[in-house]
Amino acid sequence: MIPSNRVQDNHHQGALAQTPRRTFLKLLAASTAGLVLPVSMAQASVRPNRITDLRVWTAPDHTRVVFDLNQVAKHSLFRLSNPERLVVDLQDVSLDIDPSRMNQSDPVVVRIRTGTPSPNVVRTVFELNSEIRPRSFLLKATRDKSHRLVLDLFRKEFIETEPAPELFKKQEASRETVIVIDPGHGGEDPGAIGLNGTMEKDVAFQVAQKLARNINQIPGFKAQLTRTGDYYVSLRQRVAIARQHSADLFISLHADAFRTGNAQGASVYTLSEQGKPTPDRAINNLVQRENNADLIGGVDLNLVADPEVRGILMDLSQRDSLNRALVFGKNLLREMSSSSAMTLHFNEVKQAGFAVLKAPDIPSVLVEMAFLSNRKEEAMLRQQNHQESLARALANGTRKFIQGAHLA
Repeated sequence: MIPSNRVQDNHHQGALAQTPRRTFLKLLAASTAGLVLPVSMAQASVRPNRITDLRVWTAPDHTRVVFDLNQVAKHSLFRLSNPERLVVDLQDVSLDIDPSRMNQSDPVVVRIRTGTPSPNVVRTVFELNSEIRPRSFLLKATRDKSHRLVLDLFRKEFIETEPAPELFKKQEASRETVIVIDPGHGGEDPGAIGLNGTMEKDVAFQVAQKLARNINQIPGFKAQLTRTGDYYVSLRQRVAIARQHSADLFISLHADAFRTGNAQGASVYTLSEQGKPTPDRAINNLVQRENNADLIGGVDLNLVADPEVRGILMDLSQRDSLNRALVFGKNLLREMSSSSAMTLHFNEVKQAGFAVLKAPDIPSVLVEMAFLSNRKEEAMLRQQNHQESLARALANGTRKFIQGAHLA
């Protein structure tokens, strides 16, 4: 039997070798008719969309949930009561992560579970311990991030409002001077990442905490942070927080990155005049990167009904704030340059269109503390001693500006 089978196989192979290509394809199609191919083969040309990760970030007023996806996906959500639940359905997707990894500690989300109510639909149920107001939106893939579905679960006691600015604030004689410190990025937005993995959001927050402690040690001064942990705050909300605290000054802390590793030093930026182009491409790229951290950016103001009067008041207020911010920035540069541990990338204050600086009634600066793309500066920025020196210099510059401007 074995020899005869071998003969038949050889004969069959010879026949196929002599078969014209078109005839062979017809024979192949006929022989596979009616067969069901495995899913991996059937979808080889069109790979299914997958949920590759799910992350939870806790903020004081809301919880942010981020689904990482291969492609843009349609989604729907609805709430259920008794007990409180939020249900999210993603269409034409598959779950590519272990559901047990999804449960993380959060004050509102008690448990996360998944199911498939119908083919190609992944249902995620968030079991909650209190009522929430959900908001969802999709983010398209960027150079370093995949497509994302973002859910913001706002707690009932918090309302998303942005207070109207007081263009001419009344200063109380006994009032403390308030400095709002803004650690850049946070949560699922790491900002720039150094060659050794240092995240901009982490060093910005660490220096912000030290700066706040230094400022609070100055009599008559009070520091407030726009975020007190590792969570995301929109650019608009950062400005709103400064207004809520009636800030006299606003300092946003960041760490820079560049395509080459030899760029070094700290920089200070204020908002450019409306329509004024940035002086070079590097600054323009930096502005775009920072502003792209938020979908909204900027601030809508409708304090005065008459648009012409509103425009005049806004212009007067913003020009005064910009002039003060320039002087403030010079004080910060002077103090940083006096430290032997620090170098400056620019010796003068630069102006650019950072959205986080657009409060027309608060002198605002953005400090790029160092370059994470520079190995030496990345290592330096992680050191507690350097962070403390930087915080001290910024606090001294802040104190000297306020005392010189007779605001204290």
